[in-house]
Amino acid sequence: MSKLGKVLFSLATLSLMAFISVRFLLGGWMPFYTVLLGFFALFLVAGFAFDRKFFAEILNMKTTKHGMNMGAMVFLIIALLVVVNYISIKRNKTWDFSQAQTNTLSDQSVKIVQGLKSDLRVLFFYKEGTQGVDENRKAFRELLKKYQDKSRFIRLEFFEINQHPKLAEDYAVTKGGGLAFVEYEGRKNRLERVDEQEVTQAIIKVTRTQSKTAYFITGHGEADIEDNQDGSGLNAMKLLIENNSFKVKTWNLPTTPQLPADADAVLIVGPNQKFADYEIKELENYLKRGGSLLLALESGKTVGLEILLQKLGIKAENNYIKSNFMGMGFIDGPTLGNIFSSNSSITKVFSNQKDVIRLNWPMSFKTEKVPNGVIVDPLIKTDQNSAAFTSPQVSVGNHPQGPFELALDVIGQWPGSDQKFQMLVFGDSEFLRNELLFQSLNRDLALNSISQLTHEADLISIVPRAIQKTELQMTTAKLGTFYISMILIPLSLLISAVVFFVRRRRA
Repeated sequence: MSKLGKVLFSLATLSLMAFISVRFLLGGWMPFYTVLLGFFALFLVAGFAFDRKFFAEILNMKTTKHGMNMGAMVFLIIALLVVVNYISIKRNKTWDFSQAQTNTLSDQSVKIVQGLKSDLRVLFFYKEGTQGVDENRKAFRELLKKYQDKSRFIRLEFFEINQHPKLAEDYAVTKGGGLAFVEYEGRKNRLERVDEQEVTQAIIKVTRTQSKTAYFITGHGEADIEDNQDGSGLNAMKLLIENNSFKVKTWNLPTTPQLPADADAVLIVGPNQKFADYEIKELENYLKRGGSLLLALESGKTVGLEILLQKLGIKAENNYIKSNFMGMGFIDGPTLGNIFSSNSSITKVFSNQKDVIRLNWPMSFKTEKVPNGVIVDPLIKTDQNSAAFTSPQVSVGNHPQGPFELALDVIGQWPGSDQKFQMLVFGDSEFLRNELLFQSLNRDLALNSISQLTHEADLISIVPRAIQKTELQMTTAKLGTFYISMILIPLSLLISAVVFFVRRRRA
C-alpha cells in the first residue's frame, strides 16, 4: 500500500472516531455530524481508488480467496442461527409427555387467550428479600409462559416494590411475597392464587364488557347474603359471584310478585316459609319466558316448591341421605356427592376428579313422568355406600341404599311455551353457605352453576389437573425379573471387571 493510501485511510479512521466521540458526548443529532461522516466516506473511497491495483492483487491471492470463502461460510452459519432462533422465539412449540397433561393449558384457557385483540398486561409485584419470593416469581413465570406460548398479546412485567413505590401504591400492594394483577383496556383484576384456574378467570373478568345480574329471592326465611359472621350466611357466595363480574341483587317476591326484567338468573337458597300460590305462578311464568332458576332446598322444607317440580316430573323424596365413610358406619359428617354427570358442562370438568361435593344432610329426587321437550339430567349422585333416613338422626334397621340423585339439571321448553328455560335443583343449600362453600369442589359447583344459568360458558371453572402416579405392582414373576436385572446382572458385571483388572495387572 502506498504512503498516500495509508494517509487517506488514517484520515478516514480519524473522521469516524471523531463522529463516534462527539455523538457519544453530545447525544442527539447535530447538523455537523454530516460533515464528519462525509469526510469519512470521502477519505475511504479515495484510499480504495488510489490503491485499487494493490487491493485487486490481494483479492486475486489464493489465501484471500480461501479466507473469503471461510468468511462467507461463517456468515451463512451465523445468519442461519439467527433465523432459527428468531423462528423458535416467534413460533416456539412445547410437548407435554405427562400422563395427566399437567403442563398443558386447558382448551378453555387456550380459547380465551387466543381471543385477545390487544395487549394484556400481567403485573407481578414483589419485595426483594421476602421469604419465598424467588420461588413465587419462578412459579408465576413458568405458568405465564404457557399463556405467552398461545398468544403474542400477553405481556408479563415484574416490579420490585421499593423500586416502584408509586406504582405499588396505585395498585394497593402491601404483600411482598408476590402479588399479581391482570390489566386489559383499562380494566384490572387481582390474582389471589398462582394457578391456571385463577389466571384464566381473571383474564375473562377483564375482557368482559357486560355484567349479568343474579337475583336472590327473599321473604321466605332464606339465607342472608349480607351475613358474613354466621356459618349459615351467604355472604361468601355473594362475594364469589361479584368477584366474577356478576351483579348481585335481592328481590322480595311476596311484596313484589313481578320478577325484574333484567334477571339473568334467579336463586332461591334455603327457604323456610311456604311460597304462596301467586309466587309459584310467577316463578312458572318466569320459566315460561325462558328464565334460569336455581332451587337449593332442604329435607322436609320443600315449602310449596314441590308443586313447581311436579309439573316437570320431579319428586322431592323428603329423606335425609347419609354416606358410609369407608365402612365405619353412618357417622356425623357431610354427605359426599362423588358421581357427576358427564353431560352437563357444570360437572363434566369434575368427572376425572377424586374430590367430592360436601353436602349437609341433603334430600334426594326421583324422576317420574317428564313432559315432552324437557330433559332431566342427574347432576350429582352418591355412590352405593349411602342410605336414606326418615329423620336427621341415624337409626338402626334397614334403610334404602344408594346411589341417590342429589341434584338435577333441567332444561327444555316449559309445557305450553316455546322458550327454552333452565333450572338447577339441589337437595341441599348448606354447600352454598359460608361454612362449606370453600370445601372440596363446592366453590366450583356454585360458580359453574351461576355461569351456566347466565349463559356464561367461559366462566365454567377449571379444575386443576392432578398429578397421576404410576403404580408398579410386583408379582412373583416380576419380582424375580427385578432381582435378576437390577441386582444379579450388575453384580456379575462388577465381579467380571474386577477379575479382568487383577489378571491384567499380573500379566
